[in-house]
Amino acid sequence: MNRKILTAFCSIIGLSACNKQLDDLRPHNVITEKAQFSTPDGFAQAALALYPMVTLGVGMENNAFGYGGTAMFLPEALGNNIHSLDLGPNMNSDAFNYINSADKNHSWTYNFWRASYFAILHANKLLDNVAKDEQNPVILQAKAEALFMRAFLYFNLVRLYGKPYYQDAANSPAVMLITTAANNSDAKPARASVKAVYDQIINDLETAMPLFNQEKSSSYGSKIAATALLSRAYLYMGGTFQQPAAPFNQKAVTNATAVINSNKFVLLQDNAYRQYYNSNNKSNREDIFAGNMDYGNSSISQLYAYPTRSGYTGGYYRPSSALLSLVSPQDLRSSHYIKNVTPGLDKDTIASVKYMYLYTALFSKSPFRYIRLAEVYLNRAEANVKLGNNDAALTDLNTIRNRAGLPSVTLSGQALFNEILLQRRIELAFEGHNAFDYFRNGLPMVRNYASVGSGPITIEASSNKILLRIPQEEITLNPNLTQNP
Repeated sequence: MNRKILTAFCSIIGLSACNKQLDDLRPHNVITEKAQFSTPDGFAQAALALYPMVTLGVGMENNAFGYGGTAMFLPEALGNNIHSLDLGPNMNSDAFNYINSADKNHSWTYNFWRASYFAILHANKLLDNVAKDEQNPVILQAKAEALFMRAFLYFNLVRLYGKPYYQDAANSPAVMLITTAANNSDAKPARASVKAVYDQIINDLETAMPLFNQEKSSSYGSKIAATALLSRAYLYMGGTFQQPAAPFNQKAVTNATAVINSNKFVLLQDNAYRQYYNSNNKSNREDIFAGNMDYGNSSISQLYAYPTRSGYTGGYYRPSSALLSLVSPQDLRSSHYIKNVTPGLDKDTIASVKYMYLYTALFSKSPFRYIRLAEVYLNRAEANVKLGNNDAALTDLNTIRNRAGLPSVTLSGQALFNEILLQRRIELAFEGHNAFDYFRNGLPMVRNYASVGSGPITIEASSNKILLRIPQEEITLNPNLTQNP
């Protein structure tokens, strides 16, 4: 982490007074809340401090993978893109085997929940201090980034703890919806509905978009990143292929089109695409928003590959045979998989390269590619096919296929929808989409293969097993929280 980010990070941490070690050091190196927000630069530093929270993960008692690694791994663990070689039981196998323990020692739920609300707290502190009639562009930029980050955090929470939107969103419980840091210590909010959380996400993003006034790299929130996240949020609200919600799908199309037509981002081609994951997010124009790890370390790499340096283990979650069978040799995406043997596990020799950038020992510098342009094309394709706009959907689908070196296809209706989901599965593998793409569309998660410690499974989208359970410690502290079944 560089010095500028570290300074901002320590400043904003000091605002919460929840880290005893830092509190003990007052007043020498912790800025008070009043001082922090007394200047435009203070707001900018507070906004900057939010970004390590969605990479490293602050407030996580077990910080093995950080917020970014956990957010990326859980949707894959619940999916069918990976094959487990993990003997378990542990936090990783808990998710992979759909046990979903509420205990912090057996699952990632406690760490993810705490890290999420820790970051939301700091976004709320910044937002609480912005005057209603504020005109300073630096402060408004900080406000926009905080709104974007809060929406991003709530979107990840609602996907893991709440049922898919089409399943009675207005009456289905999601997570606590906290939009101010001014609550007293006795505040014990209940779970808001899935609809209420999505409404807040949409409101935060739409409020943020006109406030952005600085051009930054993809490591930061931006107007285009907010627009892209809107396209994804509306897609998740857009219902199933059999029962689509046209207004939401149209908004998904509109926002995706705004991103694509901005011409600020491009789909990498040929060798640049082959080498895409051997770079940081700032060195290409496909990443729209990513958790940058240039000044930190990611250990999610250990899950998917064995490090080149001897003496360490890794690669306990390898690409499934089901996924690999979908990637033909002529597909450029075949270059995103390499031979990589974990000692003692030489039957599974293929690994994903998506988290192997500068991976030499226990850690890598791989960014968490949260939003990239290929997804936006696929968002628009899926929303359009649900609207019955087959030609438009087909054009976007073939853009993704052709970029991968595959020929165009001519499809419509259900067959076109199926191919769009198939391309999402291949294109976005290991990037935190897999299980959600099934469940939000009312489709079962089918693993037609066995793994160490588990056999083939089928999990229906209506099953309570698709939900993480709320940490038991949180329910003990807040009796107004109800547990997922």
